[in-house]
Amino acid sequence: MVKHSPNSPLLEFIETQHKSILADTSGAPADYIPELAIVNPDQFGIALTTVDGITLAVGDCSVEFTIQSISKAFVYCLAIERMGADYVLKKIGVEPSGEAFNSIRLKEDNRPFNPMVNSGAISCTGLVCDDATDDAFPVIREFLSDFAGRQLTVNEDVFHSEKSTGDRNRAIGWLLKNNNQFEYDVDKILDVYFRQCSILVTAKDLAVMAATLAKNGVNPLTNKRIVSSETAVKGLSIMVSAGMYDYSGEWTYRIGLPAKSGVGGGIVAVLPSEFGLGVFSPPLDELGNSVRGIQVCQELSSHFKLHLLQGEDSSENCIRNVYDLSQIRSVHTRKPADADILDEHGFKCSVIELGGSITLIHSDAITREITNIIDQEFIIISLQKVNKISVGAVKILKEFFQKFEDTETEILFCGAQNDDIVRRDVFESFQEFTNTGTLHYTNLDQAIEWVEEQLIAGYGKHQVEGSRGDDLSGQPLLTNMSPAELDIIEQKVDLQDFVTGTKIISLGQETDGVFFLLSGKVEIALGNGEYLASVGAGTCFGELALISPNEKRQANVIASSDCHCAWLSDDSLNKIFSQQSKIRSKMLHNLSSIL
Repeated sequence: MVKHSPNSPLLEFIETQHKSILADTSGAPADYIPELAIVNPDQFGIALTTVDGITLAVGDCSVEFTIQSISKAFVYCLAIERMGADYVLKKIGVEPSGEAFNSIRLKEDNRPFNPMVNSGAISCTGLVCDDATDDAFPVIREFLSDFAGRQLTVNEDVFHSEKSTGDRNRAIGWLLKNNNQFEYDVDKILDVYFRQCSILVTAKDLAVMAATLAKNGVNPLTNKRIVSSETAVKGLSIMVSAGMYDYSGEWTYRIGLPAKSGVGGGIVAVLPSEFGLGVFSPPLDELGNSVRGIQVCQELSSHFKLHLLQGEDSSENCIRNVYDLSQIRSVHTRKPADADILDEHGFKCSVIELGGSITLIHSDAITREITNIIDQEFIIISLQKVNKISVGAVKILKEFFQKFEDTETEILFCGAQNDDIVRRDVFESFQEFTNTGTLHYTNLDQAIEWVEEQLIAGYGKHQVEGSRGDDLSGQPLLTNMSPAELDIIEQKVDLQDFVTGTKIISLGQETDGVFFLLSGKVEIALGNGEYLASVGAGTCFGELALISPNEKRQANVIASSDCHCAWLSDDSLNKIFSQQSKIRSKMLHNLSSIL
């Protein structure tokens, strides 16, 4: 039986919509530019590119057509990049015009209404010409090529067709020139503008260009930054308010995505941080927008609830749990005296477990929760279950945690490791709102263990560092043994030393006895290195040999510091048990308490 990999559900949705919408033959190609009037109206392609560089494409998505007015959004970004947003805003407004896209009219302050109408677009091209002079068109084409991730060319036939029928745009050009919108030669500017609109793209190109805006100005295919994130936001803002000609208001009402259309039949739409969409279908409605293109965007937005104002439910509390260390312990096995210290002083460390998305409002709730426990010696903040931290939240948390630099409270973080693409943003956000000296642990257990060590060191009485006592009387496994019984056991043990990094027990080896750890520390891990637990001085490991002497070892035990151990072999255990049944009973009873 041949197994077939399932298709992407998103691709299947696009394929279904393509098949359904293809049946709509309403509208007609633009006829006021002769070369556009002769295109095949049955052509229809849809492409969607994600911010991680995956393109889903259906239909005529590789057919080239002229970009037309879609170029306006990108050349506007180019003008901002070269001359700065403030300068461009002095020359071109950002308000909807309420008039036809080719209206020969300016605002009262003699600025074009916005860069999406012809007057604003020609002014944008003029600004680029002022800055780049004779290199203006190569600069524009290279810029759009960077957005598309490939070298774009010009349809010379369409260029000459536009130039021969462009008297209205010439009138707009001279109106702008007379109002000091640019210094460069009007005819040369219009030549650049007509060529700009005649650049050939495909639906796939548009999807990549849109995805570049969705990714804050970084091309998802080449990973090259094309514009700053600030410029990308400004470009998307204009696309929201004025990108769809006189349909812009209803587009925002119904679909709610930044978009730009062109009379060549293209539509580009953007879902910030997620994907870019490119659609090609030449038949236009009475407002100059692709009939099928609008339907594609409508179905996609409606089905997946993509409207930008369709906010995610942020009512879920990101603070999943709050407790102190009197209620929970690490998996580190400790001797009774240390456990008693933690029983008494564990309340001096609080743990805050966070999860889900942390928004601006959530970050404020986090700061309030921390303020409530500010008198604690230690506060552990777990990010293990967090999948997203908003920019606003990062700013709030950064300012808040800076205030802890001069306090006695020790803040620890865990779980923000950069171990996969899904959580990489969480790691980067964590780096933004914490200082370089901030303590950070891979998981919550490691953070809890570190705090336990501090509490024991601060409130306990210990052997002098480096001492090597061989006394077994404090071992939990040997609790309630009489002096005579302890003496019997001590005569049978073999004292062994292990340097840091030594594998004391290997996964799969024969069970050969019990280790009493007299000094040092060991870690228990699976074969793949996954950390399970740790064991400190005054306790034992390998103790399951008492009840399963014939089973193989289930994990590796590695010395995480220099260790001094007393080893009681299987042979010695069997001899003791055969002669001293009370010792066996006591050890098994103690083992049940430990486990």
